[in-house]
Amino acid sequence: MTLLRQYRMASFLLALLSIVAFAIAELDFSLLFVATVLAMLSWYVTEGPRGRTLPDWLINTLAVGAILWQGFDFLSRGDLADAMGALGRGIAWVLVLKLYARRTASEERQRFSLSTMLVIAGCLESVQFAFGLLVIAYVGVAIWAAMLWRLARSADEARATRAVIAGFAPPLEIAVGRRTQPQFRGIVATSIVAVLAAGIGVFVVFPRFAEFRGAGLGGRGAVTGFNDEIRLRRGDRITESRRELFTVRWVDPDGAVRRLPRPLLLRGAVLVWYDELGERWVPARTEAGVRTMRTPENGEFEPLARAIGSFIGPSSRLQFEMRSYATDVVFSVYAPIAIATSEPRSISIDPASLILRDVSTDRMSRSWSYELRVQQQPAPALLQALTLGSDPRDRYLEFPVDSVKPVAEAMRSEVRASMNAPAEPSADATDAERWVYSREMARAIAAWMRSNFAYTTDLSSFPRIEGEDPILSFLTRYRSGHCEYFASGLCAVLRALGIESRIVTGFIAIEYDESAEHYVVRESNAHAWVEVRTGRDSWIAVDATPEESLLEIQERNRSWVDRFRWIYGRLEFLWNSRVVAYDASAQTTMAGRVQSGWRDAIGARIESLLATTRALISSLSLGRAVGVWLAAVAIAVMTALLAWWIVVRRRNALRDQLGLGGTALDDQRRLLRDAAFFAEALQALRNAGFSRSPHQTHRAFATEVAEAHADAGAIFGVLVESYYRVRYGGGIVDRDEADSHLSRVSDLKRVLRQKREEQRAD
Repeated sequence: MTLLRQYRMASFLLALLSIVAFAIAELDFSLLFVATVLAMLSWYVTEGPRGRTLPDWLINTLAVGAILWQGFDFLSRGDLADAMGALGRGIAWVLVLKLYARRTASEERQRFSLSTMLVIAGCLESVQFAFGLLVIAYVGVAIWAAMLWRLARSADEARATRAVIAGFAPPLEIAVGRRTQPQFRGIVATSIVAVLAAGIGVFVVFPRFAEFRGAGLGGRGAVTGFNDEIRLRRGDRITESRRELFTVRWVDPDGAVRRLPRPLLLRGAVLVWYDELGERWVPARTEAGVRTMRTPENGEFEPLARAIGSFIGPSSRLQFEMRSYATDVVFSVYAPIAIATSEPRSISIDPASLILRDVSTDRMSRSWSYELRVQQQPAPALLQALTLGSDPRDRYLEFPVDSVKPVAEAMRSEVRASMNAPAEPSADATDAERWVYSREMARAIAAWMRSNFAYTTDLSSFPRIEGEDPILSFLTRYRSGHCEYFASGLCAVLRALGIESRIVTGFIAIEYDESAEHYVVRESNAHAWVEVRTGRDSWIAVDATPEESLLEIQERNRSWVDRFRWIYGRLEFLWNSRVVAYDASAQTTMAGRVQSGWRDAIGARIESLLATTRALISSLSLGRAVGVWLAAVAIAVMTALLAWWIVVRRRNALRDQLGLGGTALDDQRRLLRDAAFFAEALQALRNAGFSRSPHQTHRAFATEVAEAHADAGAIFGVLVESYYRVRYGGGIVDRDEADSHLSRVSDLKRVLRQKREEQRAD
C-alpha cells in the first residue's frame, strides 16, 4: 500500500476512533453500535469499487437536522450536566455524515476538526481507563494522518500543476534515500514518542487540581447510588455494570474468615438535608469536629479516637483490597474503631457520621488496601468517644415537603392494620422508650414497603409530574423505583412521623466468593439505605429496598467473564490511582522524593570529587599542608553555602507562614524584617497544639486561643493587633517596639510552657 493510499485509511481510522472514544466516554452503547456500523459502511460505499458519495446538499441537510434534533432533545431533558454530552452526540452524527462526502481538502479539514472536537468532548466527560487508551491511540493515529495529509496535499497540488503547465510536474516532496516508507515510519514513530513525552511532561508539571471523586462511576443518563449526594432528577436508570471495584473479607475476633448471614452495608456518605428545589439529598457540609489521625508505618492499627482504648473489646476486622476503584472514601460498616494501612496515611473521621476519608497530602496514589476494626454492636461509651457526644436532633427531623405528612400518617395506619407495629409512646415516655419505638416502627414501615412497592432499575417509563416532588410521586403514584427512591421515601416518611433518620449511600456486598473467602463488590452494588437513631450516639441501618430483587439482578447478570475482570481491574486501578488522581498533592510528594534523590546523588558526586582531589594531591607530592589548606577551604565554602541555605530556607518559611507569596518584593522585605515576631508566635502556638484553619482570620484564631488559654490568648491578641498594623496599615517597627514584640513572644512561650508542665503534673 502506497503512502497516499495509507492516508485514506488513516483519516478513516481517525474518525472511527473518535466516535468509539466518545461513545465509551458517554457509556452510550446505542451510539457506539449505530455510529460505528454506519462509519464502517461508509468505507465500503466511498472506497469500494464504485466509489459512491452523497450529494453535498443532502449531507448538509441531514447535518442540520441532526444538530436540531440533539438541541431539542437536550432542551426537553433540561439537564445542564448533559450539555457537553448533547454537543458531542451532535458532532458524532455530523462526522458520520461527513464520511459519506467527497474527499476534498475542505471536507478533510472538517473531518479532522470534528474528530478532534469529539475527543475533547469525551475528555470533559470521562476519566475511564478504556477511554484513556483510546485517546492515546487517537493521538498516535492523528500524528500519522497529519503527516500523510501533507503528502496527499502535495500530490493534489502536483496534479493541479500538471493540468496547467505543460511538461513534467514538480516533485511531491524532497526524498532522502531509497527506502521512503521505512524512513516515513521512523519519522512518525519518533514524532509520536516526542508528542507523548511532551504530553507526560505537561501532565506532570500541571496536575489536575479538581477533587477526585472516584474515577467516574456510571455514565450519562445513569446513576450508581453511591455519591456524596442523591439527585432524584439526574438519572432514570441504575447501572447494572459488572465492573469489579474492590473486595472485602470479614474476619471474626477469633481470626476465622466467614460469610455473614446478611449482606454487608458499606457506608460511604451520610446525607442529612433534602433540597426541595434541586430535588436532591445532600450531606451536612461542615468541618466542625472532624478529627485527623496518622496511621503507623508498621501497619499497626490506629484508634479512631484517643479515648476508646479502654472501651475496645472483642472486635472483628474488615480487609479491603481495591481492584479498579481509586477513591478517598474509606468504606466501613457501622461502627469503625481502628484503621491500619500498608503505608502511613492521614485519615479523617467525621464524628457526626463516622465517615472516614483519606486526606493524605504526601501521597503518590490512592490506597490499594486497608484494614478496619469494627464492632457491630458497640457499647454506648465507645460510641460516645467516637462521636464526641450527642448529635443535634432537629436536622434529622426536617423535611420541607409538607404534603408527605398525610401520606406518612396514612402509611402508618396501613402498617398497623396489616403488621405487628409498635404502639406510639406516651407523652411522658423516656428517650430509651422512644428510641425503641423509632427502631421498631422504622423496621415495620420498611417491611411494608418491601411488600407493597416494586424495585426497578429503569424509571424512563414513569413521567415526571410537573410541580410534584419525585418522592411524593414515588410514594403515592408509582410505588416503584430503585434504591435511591426507596431510601428517600422511607426517610421522608419517618421524618414526617417524628422519627430521626438519615440516608446513607455506599455499597451493599452480596456476592461472596467461597474459594477466595471474600465479598466481591461491583459497580452495580452501589446502594442507598436509611439509618434511624436508636440512642444518643447510636444509629441502626433500615433498608426498604427488596433484598431479593438485588440478588435476582446479581444472578441475572452473572457470567463467565466475571472471573477475568480482575485483570482489567488492576490496570484500571493503576490508571485511576496514578493518573486520574494525580493532583497538586501528589505532585508535591513526587517533587520531594525526586529532590531527596538528587541530594543523595549530589552527595555521592561530592565524595567522588574529594577522592579525586586527594589522589591528585598525593600524585603531585604537594605535601600534607596543601591537603589541610584545601580541606579548610572546602569546609569554609561548605559552611558558607550551608549558612546561606539556612538563611534562605528560614526566609522562605517566614514568607509562607505570613502568606506573602503575592506581595511585592519591597513589601516582602519589610514584612520579613518587621513581622517576623508574628511567625514566631504562630510557631509557638503550633508547638503547643493550637492550629489555625486556612479560612480562619488571625483575630478569630486569637479568640479561639483565648477560650482555651486565657493568658496565652491575651498576649497573642496584642501580637495580632500589632501584626495587622504592620501588615495592612503599613506601620514601621522601631527598635523599642521590636524589643516589645520579642518580649511578648517570650511571655507567650512561657505561659504555654507552664500550661504543658501543669498538664504533665496532672
